[in-house]
Amino acid sequence: MNRHLLLTALGLGLAAGPAAAEIQPHQFKVIGTWGNLASWNDLEKPFWAETLPAATNGALTAEAIPITEAGLKGGEVMRLLSQGVFEVAHGLGSYVAAENPAIEGTDLSSIAPDFATMRAIAEAYQPTMDRTFRNTYGATILSLHPWPASMIYCTKPIAGIADLKDRKVRVHSATLGDFVEGAGGVAVTIPFAEVVPALEKGVADCAITDPMSAYNAKWHEVITDVFALRVGYSITFTAINTQLWESLPQETRDAMTAEIAKMEDKAWADAETKEKVGVACLTGGECPLGEAGKAVLHEPAEADIAARQVILDGFVLKRWGERCGIDCAAEWNASAGSAAGLAVPTN
Repeated sequence: MNRHLLLTALGLGLAAGPAAAEIQPHQFKVIGTWGNLASWNDLEKPFWAETLPAATNGALTAEAIPITEAGLKGGEVMRLLSQGVFEVAHGLGSYVAAENPAIEGTDLSSIAPDFATMRAIAEAYQPTMDRTFRNTYGATILSLHPWPASMIYCTKPIAGIADLKDRKVRVHSATLGDFVEGAGGVAVTIPFAEVVPALEKGVADCAITDPMSAYNAKWHEVITDVFALRVGYSITFTAINTQLWESLPQETRDAMTAEIAKMEDKAWADAETKEKVGVACLTGGECPLGEAGKAVLHEPAEADIAARQVILDGFVLKRWGERCGIDCAAEWNASAGSAAGLAVPTN
């Protein structure tokens, strides 16, 4: 190689080097979601084990475990993050909303008919979520992304919303409880791991989650019917301890922000695909995950869509507004509500 080419090559190397060199090594302590479900296996675990280390030449790594491995419940993760046990947490807003009702603002039942609307809502509400997490937990929101849409699964036929009357329906959030009660059903709270035996024993007649999670948790072995009415999009947050975040070098924050944005985009695309796969796997369709279930699929009729809207207006938004307060509701209306074309009552 002649001297000119050598100097050019060295110059290029020096130009490329500082970006990697400026990222100081750090191993994050990370708690993720459920180890047997897709969010951990397809998004969170690969991000910390492969994607972020590869993007930073091994400078940023993590000791990352799901809550199931840690023996935790979903509502505990942010308290442990605020105490410094973990530095980064992935979790569901609906599981920690008891700490502050405003956190439930992206998880309200039935506020979005599709993923595009739900993403607009999440993006509009993220500044409020971030401020709420800072005030409540000393944490900063880095991303918000969905699971597939929540639907209803029962151990006896269900052809529409009207069939929920007097049925005991497992929910995992206050807002889904509002929906069920608005439909005339009885909301029961049961840990995710205990849903299958609860359905088997009649403790619950139906249960709500997303179809991919339902299949992975083997709900198809006990349910007979799937009512594919979208009653919510559970939103996963990625949160980091604010004191740590603000102490990290700018190069580190820039690298993490860029890679987390890519993960977030992937998550939104994957959720839509996995919703279809999950429904197929539960109801005898083509299932790349294993043997398909044999539940009967019921698509919502126009009357069900109309009834969902009545429940949303009269129960879901009204009750959440009462839990959250006038100022909180007004802020939601100006952000998420504007994106959704909805309004929480403020009087």
